[in-house]
Amino acid sequence: MPCFCKTSAAKLPTVTPTASLSVMAVPPQMQQLLSLLGLEAAGSARADLKLAAMLPGMTGDAWMKATLAATAPHIQLPAILPSGGGGMMSMMMRLAVVAPMFPLTDVRRLVAEIQQAVTSLMAQVMPQAQALRGIPGPQLQNMALAARMTLALRAQGIYPMALANLDFSFAAQAGVASPQNRMTAALAFAARLPKITMAPFALPLPKVNLALNMAALAPMATAPQAMGLPPASDPNLARMLMNQLAALSTVPLPPLPLPVDELLALAAKLEDLETIKLAFGEDALTPAGVARVNAMLRFMAQLRIPIPLPAVALQAKIDALPKIDDIKLGAQAAKGAGMNLAASMTAQVPPVPILPLLEALAALSGVLQKALKVPPLGPCDACNFDIGAIQDSLSNMQLPPPPPLPPLPSF
Repeated sequence: MPCFCKTSAAKLPTVTPTASLSVMAVPPQMQQLLSLLGLEAAGSARADLKLAAMLPGMTGDAWMKATLAATAPHIQLPAILPSGGGGMMSMMMRLAVVAPMFPLTDVRRLVAEIQQAVTSLMAQVMPQAQALRGIPGPQLQNMALAARMTLALRAQGIYPMALANLDFSFAAQAGVASPQNRMTAALAFAARLPKITMAPFALPLPKVNLALNMAALAPMATAPQAMGLPPASDPNLARMLMNQLAALSTVPLPPLPLPVDELLALAAKLEDLETIKLAFGEDALTPAGVARVNAMLRFMAQLRIPIPLPAVALQAKIDALPKIDDIKLGAQAAKGAGMNLAASMTAQVPPVPILPLLEALAALSGVLQKALKVPPLGPCDACNFDIGAIQDSLSNMQLPPPPPLPPLPSF
């Protein structure tokens, strides 16, 4: 039975801030510097230029219709295709994320494990998390933004804390003896930038749409295996998946002492706190740590980064593109799964009310595992919950039968 272990929950106070996380607004110079570094690194290998040569000149909707027409020509598709591969495939990709933690193929056991997870969460995690829930969201989000910007700059060889003469530890760990050198080179590139002829953004809107559509299908390559189903190319997948969704649709949502949205908000806060510590050190959530972050932000706000606004806008468009590997993987998965995708575009998928709770529990487990260095949600021998009583209460439980399935398209 999965458990949010009391041993893990006892570590939560170690990530609780001991100071107000009020820091100044993140200065635009940090984003300008990231844009500058992105343009400097990309050169002729820009992602938009690669994709312009690689992608056909059509929208995602038109590409999907052409792909399905090649493998399922007898299926009458809707005029406007649903996004994300249709309801059936979208549901499979969402469920695949929680499948490693919950027994999705055994409905009765799933009900017991959900109850166990919720019981241990409320008894062990939430009392320790009260202080975290009270952190003002805007303050935390602003400091987390500063942390993400700092981590992104560090990945490009720029160490804001070292540049500001505040903390040289991260630069030293990376073996960077003179943090100013990389900054000097970046500013020298910025000085040359107005004289460099840069190709405009190469992707028209239909191709951007196509790239996003293809990348959204990338998880379809591995989702069936996570669900214990045959590959997306198997013609039996659609019926097996629909049977599984019909069974899951009967799982009742247990009474929750707090909304699922609050669980997701707690997970987001824990993730932000972990990001802040990664960027600014273990003492980042203390008065000294917050003061150091403010001093760094003041230093960054004084920088002069002569980068033309069109260059900033260009890099922002490039940064918004999905990864090329995800685009390729999604396209390959779609071409191999044409029949099942066609079925997904037209099938009436039963709702799975329990899915948002499963996603919230999985998200919370993931951030606890990362922030506290503890095992993920799973079997636990350290807690003393009477899970036998949960199992006994389910022995006579009458789950409703799965709803009748609408006919799937025949091929």
